Amino acid sequence: MKSANPTSSAGAVPTQMQRIMGCARHQGGRSSQQDQALCLTTHDKRRQFLVVADGVGGHAGGELASRCVVEVAAQMFPADLDNGIKPAEFLSHFCTQANQEIRARAALAGSEAYSTVVALLVDQTRAFWAHVGDSRLYGFKGGALIHQTRDHSLVQRLFEQGKISAEARATHPNRNQISQVLGMEATVSPTLGEMALSADCAFLLCTDGFWAHMAPSDMALILQADDLAFAASLTVRQAAYRGGARGDNIGLALWRAPREGVRRWSFFR
Repeated sequence: MKSANPTSSAGAVPTQMQRIMGCARHQGGRSSQQDQALCLTTHDKRRQFLVVADGVGGHAGGELASRCVVEVAAQMFPADLDNGIKPAEFLSHFCTQANQEIRARAALAGSEAYSTVVALLVDQTRAFWAHVGDSRLYGFKGGALIHQTRDHSLVQRLFEQGKISAEARATHPNRNQISQVLGMEATVSPTLGEMALSADCAFLLCTDGFWAHMAPSDMALILQADDLAFAASLTVRQAAYRGGARGDNIGLALWRAPREGVRRWSFFR
């Protein structure tokens, strides 16, 4: 499983935003890179959009699909939001558009092309997210994990049925059997979530090549770094080292509430 786009590198994050967001990728032990990670912000820095995608479907197909996801994200943000669409609708529409674009490009290329996606949209008071597949979002408050997305996968179902442990999900022989991905069907049903923000909130988005080797306690420490863009670039290397010579591709995106008092935060609820 797993793609390439120059906009998805940590170096693409504007310098003034490195303290609150950053993204990076690593090829791991694979022969190609099929993971994507993208961080976007509006000019006034009041809204950020982070996207991580993991390509599925062979080298060419996986790369096509995940690249398509981040290209659609860059095309839609912030234009669609500026047209008055609500955040949750924006995320749902984004997944639908990416799904349709993948299917159209795959048909032209004559290949199978699928991708997972996890996306985070943040404004001044709330965070909104969507995911399809087994790429994950982890939400933290005060360094404590308060939310983790539920994979659309066979092993997640086995875990919820009490048949395997949480730890076994990362190494289960059927861990690559995903029940929903972009590009597979004509329609897609992303799982959506949202919460109010406080000044000690932070989020980590990643592909399975990352969460298979990094515990939530590791993630909480990463999100405390002063420069999140630099932290992301170092952390994907650490995850790749843990993955070993046959390790998966890695995609990672980080966001943390500004430490400066430049936003008016609502009470967390």
